[in-house]
Amino acid sequence: MPTRARIAASDIAEAILEVTGDALMSGDFDALAAVYHVPQVIVTMAGPINMETPDDLRRAFDGTHQYFKGLGITEVIRACVAAEYTSPTRIESTHVTELVKNGERLNDPYPVFSVLEKKGGNWKVTRGEYALEATNGHALALGLADASHRKQST
Repeated sequence: MPTRARIAASDIAEAILEVTGDALMSGDFDALAAVYHVPQVIVTMAGPINMETPDDLRRAFDGTHQYFKGLGITEVIRACVAAEYTSPTRIESTHVTELVKNGERLNDPYPVFSVLEKKGGNWKVTRGEYALEATNGHALALGLADASHRKQST
């Protein structure tokens, strides 16, 4: 019996990068939310950011979109540099991100490690680790999503 060909992990990662990049540039939260799973943890050099609800994801999205708009970003260039299946329903990938304003690169490319998992038949981002300093504007924008402030120690 012939086996069904599996889509390359890098093709899946690149497709998600295209959706999320377009969504961040256009302000289309619903498009981004369709490929993100909550709850999840995003990590920057400032530490973990706990996103527990769609509202948390919305804060990260809005913060990032506004950060990009404030810088006058005209293009977000993201390229997958590695992606591999770690199980039939899990991919680990790394991409680099560059922010461009009118053809001028505004940052050194920084790596992002992502975990993609098949949830309900669709590939979703379930974790992200961004090599961003705690004071970086993108890291601060992502930090708006942190739900841990709602938790109280007893």
